[in-house]
Amino acid sequence: MDLLEMVKNYQTLLETKEDLAERTKANNAAIEAAKAEIAQQMVDDECPRISTGGYCFSLTAKTSYTKRSDAELAESGLNFLEALREEGLGDIIVEKVDPRTLQSTVKAYVDEHGELSEGLEAIIRTFDYNDITRRKEKRK
Repeated sequence: MDLLEMVKNYQTLLETKEDLAERTKANNAAIEAAKAEIAQQMVDDECPRISTGGYCFSLTAKTSYTKRSDAELAESGLNFLEALREEGLGDIIVEKVDPRTLQSTVKAYVDEHGELSEGLEAIIRTFDYNDITRRKEKRK
């Protein structure tokens, strides 16, 4: 294979990667929409668990913690990173706070303290939602 063929092959791979990324994004959006629809139907039908195709699907109540927008924080005169430090959560700061690290750390904080402090409440938005958990069923 000569250099021109290698470059053309590379270009094809990059185009495939872009196409797969777009299709993955669309698929992930469809999965989230389906989960939300199923969760609502399970709530409406008062059916917390259903099995099909060798899998058990369970309605799972979850709480998500995310950083409030910079505009909201600025309006309140708050600094997100300073507030985390004041609450003893500064060890998760590495120039930026990873959303999953924030989620798990704030969840542990709420588990320990029972609720968000006033300082954390000012910088973190809380919302409850239903999620679907899929597990492979064990054979009896």
